[in-house]
Amino acid sequence: MFVEPSARAIRVEDPEEVEKEAGRSSKITVVPEGAEWNAVEQVMLQRRSIRKYKKAQVPAHLIRRMLEMGRYAPSQGNCQPWKFVVIRDSAIIQGIEDFCVGECKKTSSAIDYASMPAGSFKRFVTRIKAKLFNRLQPNMMHPVPVSGITAIAEGRFAVFHHAPTVILLLMDKRGIGVPPIDIGICGTNIVLAAQSLGLGTCWIGFSKFLNQSPEWCVKLGVEEPYEISEAITVGYPVGNPTHLIARETHEIGWFEDGKKQVLY
Repeated sequence: MFVEPSARAIRVEDPEEVEKEAGRSSKITVVPEGAEWNAVEQVMLQRRSIRKYKKAQVPAHLIRRMLEMGRYAPSQGNCQPWKFVVIRDSAIIQGIEDFCVGECKKTSSAIDYASMPAGSFKRFVTRIKAKLFNRLQPNMMHPVPVSGITAIAEGRFAVFHHAPTVILLLMDKRGIGVPPIDIGICGTNIVLAAQSLGLGTCWIGFSKFLNQSPEWCVKLGVEEPYEISEAITVGYPVGNPTHLIARETHEIGWFEDGKKQVLY
């Protein structure tokens, strides 16, 4: 399925100088300042996290195309610390949904001390648990995932968004360097490929709860040294959620010609 590109597109100021420096004849694509976004850039700009899908199943060959793009993602030392598990069985998707909802209920009741009566012993103990959990899992205690866990526990939010296909990204914990970064790159290839094919996707971090279930790990084929790192839901989005969304600008330190600039 993979086809080697005939030439790499490189943005340069002076193509002739680059060719001379490279010492070989090569085709350089010149992109003038202010040029329209190309097709690849448009896919990146229009991708959205989709949380409402049509019931229609995605053709299997499109899922395979997406996975092929994931397979060719770069990784440190070409270690490729990933495996894919594709779930298109509605009963299994409902089963993992139910399990993750149950885990969210347990987690919410264990850390949501703010909902308990002020001055009560239960609130005091729960607050201590929340502080301990915050030390063990600081990223999970950010207001965004905590509010998500509460919403799922209360039935206001679905874990896998009723998507017809769920892709589990398994991470090899032995991978060199930083395997989670490689998984992120691989998954990004997958979701961008999906966007280019007219499909919607959403990253599902709560899928990690499945690692706590020996039964589900066996059923899904998750064995050491692999663990579930992320999941990606896939389906046809309801509506046309491709409008551009404003993003926060960040300070950029730009070093060139012995000078530093601060750009935004």
